[in-house]
Amino acid sequence: MTPLEGSPPPSGDGGAGAGDGDGARLSARDFLGPALLSHIERVRADARRVVAASEQGESAEPDAEAVHDFRVSLRRLRTLLRPARRIYGRRRLRPVAEGLREFARATGALRDEEVLRETLTALELDEAARAAVAGWVAQRARREREARAHIVELLRHDRPDDAGAAQADAPAAGDAGATQADAPAAGERLRLEPHLARLERRISRRKARKRGAEALARRAIGDALDDVRALAASDPGDGAAMHALRIRFKRLRYSAETFSPLFGERAERAAKSASRMQRRLGQLHDADEALAQMRSAEELAPDARAAVIEALVAERARLAHKATEELARELETLTSLWSDDPRALPGG
Repeated sequence: MTPLEGSPPPSGDGGAGAGDGDGARLSARDFLGPALLSHIERVRADARRVVAASEQGESAEPDAEAVHDFRVSLRRLRTLLRPARRIYGRRRLRPVAEGLREFARATGALRDEEVLRETLTALELDEAARAAVAGWVAQRARREREARAHIVELLRHDRPDDAGAAQADAPAAGDAGATQADAPAAGERLRLEPHLARLERRISRRKARKRGAEALARRAIGDALDDVRALAASDPGDGAAMHALRIRFKRLRYSAETFSPLFGERAERAAKSASRMQRRLGQLHDADEALAQMRSAEELAPDARAAVIEALVAERARLAHKATEELARELETLTSLWSDDPRALPGG
């Protein structure tokens, strides 16, 4: 795994003892600040890709991954805000976190439509049911186009040099000195750039809590692993719990990836383990979402709908069985990598 651009390089050999050298002396601000700035620039770059892809002519090769990459970079930045609160202040970063979360939600409709299409078209169905599903998916194609156009519209005029960025560091609601005039106006267009600019300004200020980078990393990875363990015993038939567990594995993965320059191979292996479970639980969630859509898809003929639901139920059962097996294996891996106390890393 390549260390995050803008993050300090691994100390020593990058192995188990990496956190015992320079990482123990490095300040959290010196490690996390460059990482946050790198993530902010990645979000902006992916946002530009989304807009550029929409402006290409029909003959141009489409950038099919642009929106997906934008969502991932936004998600990574949001994950990094969790440990950042400990050095830049929870109250100061709360408006940024809330703003980025709302923007991420605005992109959710597109992903839902894309995944629904992919899930349904991958099912093993007879010819009649497959044709019916293809027609139903084609009818919903307009929703996917509209969701994509909505994201593009939000991003097209939301540039670093626009007027909104100038207000990015104004006091937020709840901050000392904030006034009612500082709160967003009712019906104001959803914005991304002001939150990114606000975060940049907060990072650039000298005022930050003094913490060691390694201590911050231990806490971040420990908290993420605690969150995973808290839901690991959930019933695999509980779709909501499995979705929440997937999100927690995702946070563990991104946290381990971020701090891999400090802990080397141990963090990299933890990230890979979390990534495997994130992917498997994501497939399970996609099946749950498709089932919910099919159970209310009255436009489909009853026989075709019943066939699709039957196939989805079977597929979900297969995925739940695989997830249960893999969860036990990955938790064992994570336990071997980290001590029983998730806030203390085992020795070399």
